[in-house]
Amino acid sequence: MIHVNIQGIQDAFRLIGRELVEKCSAEPPPVTLEELYHRFLETNAAAEHELRRRLDDLHPGIGWSEAELDFGRQQSPEQDGAYWVLDAVDSMMHLHQGMSLWAMSLCLIDGGVPVFSAVYDPHRDEFFHAVRDGGAFLNGRPIRTARKTALSAALLATAPPAVPEPDPAVTEAAARSYGLLLPEAFLIRMMGSVALQLAYVAGGRLDAYWEYGESLYNWAAGALLVSEAGGHVTGPAGEPFTWGCTGIIAGHEPLRAGIQTVLHP
Repeated sequence: MIHVNIQGIQDAFRLIGRELVEKCSAEPPPVTLEELYHRFLETNAAAEHELRRRLDDLHPGIGWSEAELDFGRQQSPEQDGAYWVLDAVDSMMHLHQGMSLWAMSLCLIDGGVPVFSAVYDPHRDEFFHAVRDGGAFLNGRPIRTARKTALSAALLATAPPAVPEPDPAVTEAAARSYGLLLPEAFLIRMMGSVALQLAYVAGGRLDAYWEYGESLYNWAAGALLVSEAGGHVTGPAGEPFTWGCTGIIAGHEPLRAGIQTVLHP
């Protein structure tokens, strides 16, 4: 297994995250959608370039995913060996509106399996990371999923379809699932970054998370955090969470099973 320089990655995330916060908080929110996309492309490209440069220095020879927004290429591993999946700005609207609850995420896939992941929240200076079969951590301290067992007491989270023109079936499934779970759960929240919400599930701040879609890379870093923190992660109908999944349910097993039962009886 590849030895990951966790401290080096944390230092890189902290430096670049601080620069993003300082730059974007000094600007007024964008007025038009075109301006928003222009800012995102500019800041995301710069942050991604610098993070790639620093990780290449730390881990020379490891490849990179080029399919962050190409869901079709996320149906199977892109490469046979090890490669990084990076989302330099997860929930770009929050960043450019001057809000928190956006994050930076990274996942190392080796032999088709996620083996390391990191999620960093620059606003709270919180660095979550997980190592396959090695546990999950927040700023170096072990974390565990919440222990609630009843949906009626649970704080759940989800996210709407994240692309401008989503698949109608995904939109319908998302709306239907929200309607089904709303009367069953204590509270449901949509909090921005998908990776950060899954990190919050791993740390016990949220009790469980569900979402429909086809973007395995959007979930990979957080899913490893949840599983290494003692939670369970599956597809929407309880199938193994792996390549080709059409969604995710993640959390303490009684809650994960409860969500599955409500959505797919």
